[in-house]
Amino acid sequence: MNSQEVVLCSLQETPELEEGMIFVRITDIIIRMLKVPLLAIGIILAVVLPVQHSSGALKTLDLTVYPDGTTHVSQQSAADTQAPELMVNLFGKTIDNFVAQDQDGLLLTYEINSNTAKIQTFGASSVSIEYDSYDLVSKEGKIWTFKIDSPIDYTLTMPEDTVIVGMTDFPDLVETIGNKPHLSLSNGPNEINYFFGVSGPAQSASESIAKSKTLIEQLNDDGIETPLAKEKLDQAIAAFDDKKYSDAGKLASESEQLAIQEQKSAQNTTNSTNNTFDTLSKNVVGIATSLAAIGGAITTIALIVKRTKHAVKKTIKPILSKEPNAESEDEFADTESEQDMREDDKKLVEFLAQSGGQAFEKDLRKKFLLPRTTMWRAVKRLERQDIIVIEKKDFQNLVKLKKKENL
Repeated sequence: MNSQEVVLCSLQETPELEEGMIFVRITDIIIRMLKVPLLAIGIILAVVLPVQHSSGALKTLDLTVYPDGTTHVSQQSAADTQAPELMVNLFGKTIDNFVAQDQDGLLLTYEINSNTAKIQTFGASSVSIEYDSYDLVSKEGKIWTFKIDSPIDYTLTMPEDTVIVGMTDFPDLVETIGNKPHLSLSNGPNEINYFFGVSGPAQSASESIAKSKTLIEQLNDDGIETPLAKEKLDQAIAAFDDKKYSDAGKLASESEQLAIQEQKSAQNTTNSTNNTFDTLSKNVVGIATSLAAIGGAITTIALIVKRTKHAVKKTIKPILSKEPNAESEDEFADTESEQDMREDDKKLVEFLAQSGGQAFEKDLRKKFLLPRTTMWRAVKRLERQDIIVIEKKDFQNLVKLKKKENL
């Protein structure tokens, strides 16, 4: 049996080149075995994961609400200088007039998706954005509602002449800047209800103007003229339109006082007129009573005279007329009656005869253009002369001629 000789070589006897070659080969194999899976994992991650970006923390937030319900948002966020992009959450989904800038005022490109903005930062450390949102304010009737959920404390500027009627969280600070409410609010959800009106000096002036205007309208409806008060009220309204609320309130108060004075003046004039009228009425009644008494006496005398005349006529008629008849007697009676009448009374009787023997007193006044008192005297004269009769018909005086056989 042949024995094989095993020769052991020491390290010193092993050539350095061969030993080095063996070491290099083993190390290379190990490195390659580790790099292949790492490279594969890197390729997969590069395909699956998006480009690296950061989501900066919100640093400041300022909101301004406009009268039409639009909210202007101004916010600032911190950015990672190593990240090429910054993701920013927006307040609202309906966005307009969007502008993004870095800390040096350089405009940055962006892309908006719903309520998120992706901004190319180019190594910026801070990004400021401004935009208009249409989703933070709603309106029902006259009440407007502002609603937000802010992650940080913020400021809110409301429109001019805003009256806040409800708020879920009280502000830390309330100021008025340029006639606009300026609120400092804490983070978290908040809802503010408001409407547009006036407050402070403006509200006081508005109330004074409304009060004066109401008084003037009432007096005018009662037939009382208020030219001085109207003029002063117009001045108050003009001052209010110029936002001179203090002057407007003063002018409105003066307008109200003038209206009261004009009312008193009109009442005094009316009372004086009424007193004069009452006195005149009493005098007229007294005169009328006296005239009635005199008229009664005159009527009595006239009747006596008339009867006497008729008696005389009956006595002398046979002597004056050989052929007396009823017709001539009527003519004589008419002649006697006409001789006792005034010319204007004759015209009145002629008009009645042409009008079918009767007419309303108001129609007689229109025909002869006489005042009510004058016509009434004429009618009463004819009544006393027993030429006409006066009847009430439909609350009016109906004047009727008496028939000839009754004269």
